[in-house]
Amino acid sequence: MRRDRLMGPGQRLHAAGPLQRLQHQVPGPFGDLERQQKFWASRFRDAGWQTERFIDDMRTSPFFYSQEIVQVRTGTWSEGRVVLAGDAAHCVSPYSGMGVSGGLVSAYVLAGEINRHPGDLPTALANYDSVLRPFVDEIQGEVNPRLLRLGMPMTQRAIDAFQAATALACFLHLPDLVARPSKEDRGGNWRLPENPAPISTV
Repeated sequence: MRRDRLMGPGQRLHAAGPLQRLQHQVPGPFGDLERQQKFWASRFRDAGWQTERFIDDMRTSPFFYSQEIVQVRTGTWSEGRVVLAGDAAHCVSPYSGMGVSGGLVSAYVLAGEINRHPGDLPTALANYDSVLRPFVDEIQGEVNPRLLRLGMPMTQRAIDAFQAATALACFLHLPDLVARPSKEDRGGNWRLPENPAPISTV
């Protein structure tokens, strides 16, 4: 199993087995709460404006939350009678716009294959993997980390340029113009399979 980090610094992650718990190899900002807060405090120290107040409040806030932006990619989605679906199996990243859709498609395909092979779970889970993986590969491949970083400028000049460009794009209604001809479904040529009628095993 591997997690592809899309943004920011981080640690390498590994798993001893296909569905075993991920462990940190290298210390990073996404470990325990104190480590996360130290990371963000050092990152924004001397940034000006009211960042010092934000840093102080961060240390005492009961609502502090920090999470890395990743993709989840693993060679198998099942082991025995344990099966992964949705983000646990194939998180695309929040920037893809396909989190809920991917989870619903994943559940649909999994239910369909179990229903198609009610007495043969290994075959059902193997088919779940082979049927769904082309769709997952397609939507994960659409996320370009380099393009995402353009939306997160790191210098004042870059921030000013980004804000000016987005303001101009909104003024010209460019997002609407771009979205209007986009009628194709995400996931390339992959199509949702036809599921059989429920089969009673009683």
